[in-house]
Amino acid sequence: MSSSAPPATGKRRRVRRGRYAALALGAGVAVTLVFALVFSVAFGSKGVSQHAQALHDADEALRAATVARAQAGFATHLSLLQREFDFDSQGSIERSIAETRLALEDLRAALADLEADAGIDATVQSSANRFTSTVEEILSLLETDRSEEAEALSAAELDRDFRVFTGAIVIVRDFQAAEVANSNALMGRIGDVARFLVAFLVPTAAIFVYRELTRRQARQKELEVRLETEQEIGKARDEFVANASHELRTPLTSIFGLAHLLEEDPSIHGNPAASEMVGMIISETHDLSRMVDDLLTTARLDAGALHYQFEDLSVLEEIPEVVGPIERSGQAIGVHAQPAMVRSDRLRIRQVVRNLLSNAVKYGGDQIRLIGRVTNGWYEMRVEDDGPGIPAELEQRLFQRYLHKGDAPLTLGSVGLGLSIVRALAEGMGGAVWYERREGWTSFVVRVPLAAHQPSDLAARDGNGARRPVPGRQAPPPLVGTGSGRPAPPPRDRLPQPPPPDRLPSAR
Repeated sequence: MSSSAPPATGKRRRVRRGRYAALALGAGVAVTLVFALVFSVAFGSKGVSQHAQALHDADEALRAATVARAQAGFATHLSLLQREFDFDSQGSIERSIAETRLALEDLRAALADLEADAGIDATVQSSANRFTSTVEEILSLLETDRSEEAEALSAAELDRDFRVFTGAIVIVRDFQAAEVANSNALMGRIGDVARFLVAFLVPTAAIFVYRELTRRQARQKELEVRLETEQEIGKARDEFVANASHELRTPLTSIFGLAHLLEEDPSIHGNPAASEMVGMIISETHDLSRMVDDLLTTARLDAGALHYQFEDLSVLEEIPEVVGPIERSGQAIGVHAQPAMVRSDRLRIRQVVRNLLSNAVKYGGDQIRLIGRVTNGWYEMRVEDDGPGIPAELEQRLFQRYLHKGDAPLTLGSVGLGLSIVRALAEGMGGAVWYERREGWTSFVVRVPLAAHQPSDLAARDGNGARRPVPGRQAPPPLVGTGSGRPAPPPRDRLPQPPPPDRLPSAR
């Protein structure tokens, strides 16, 4: 089954990728068609508008030319009648001349618009100029009472120039009318294509969307089933870990107690081999007990069932409870801690310090020290060793579960939960934890809140934990030391300083 699962999964992925590629291709084609239709409609609409405007300009030019010819001829005819029959028609002649000039202005405006909208060739322009100059000359003759010359000019050139001009402008008008018809036909074809696409694509898209929604619902249901199954498996695993941890705790407690009784037996002290074996039993039992505690804590964290019982704790009373069992296994630890009261959970803060010390004992250097101090309203405990430190490529994942370096676990002989539990417990108690490598020392720093009420001697210290002189009282030593007689570490002011609270490294 395991050999066939990867090909089936790869096949499903390829099918899914092919379906998504087809969907993307179809969407791209549809978008292209939509843009093409929009462009075609816009182009066709613009063409219809331009040709229709040019057609209107040509019709306007024909109208103005017709009016100008008619009014010029009418004014010439009235001038002849007035001269032959001797009656007064001067008012009518003047009105006809005025109407002719207005018509000529309209003609010039129409030709200018036609030139701007569609352009006109030299034939149209020259015939228009010839026609307008003939009309202007006739009007000038009429205004100087030379009606006979106006009549002769009108008979000889006006009709001919009018026919030449109108013939040229009619060609332009017919061309623009044909272009309007062609643009309308194109718009009609585009409309047919658009209606077809709407009638075809909309149902197709609806069917495709329906199929995709159906498949997605099926996948979602499958994922929900798988999630429920994984949750049940996880719950069963957590219950097993919790039950196994509880079951292991009882015999471990018995073994640990009996080992300590044997250690205190005088007959054991007289036998070096037996004393060494009892020490090994105590050390291994201590490590196994820590692993069981880590497993139980992890199970409670995953189940959201880990609770804290906060109380004011004395640091100098809690540290020996953790350091003592480790030192009895043969490892010397230098402890230098300032007295202070912290607001924490007793069992959890012991577990944090114990995990860090056990980690330093197993994987650190020969020299191990625990330094505690008050700084900036917090209490910091630094577990330091002179070992090689953590590889740079693992520092970002240092507080994750089951940390490995390549194919091998980073912490051999461990389940790989200690540092992740330290982070979870420190943050759960309102504090933080981070890693430092300075001046050849590997440091894990735990910061926890101070209690509201502190010992009276701590009130005489400044914000960095240094003692201020108090009138009438002799200052005690700045650090309280417990441990195994190892040379004390350098003074605290020469140790690497922690970052301020607003610049703590992220634990996530």
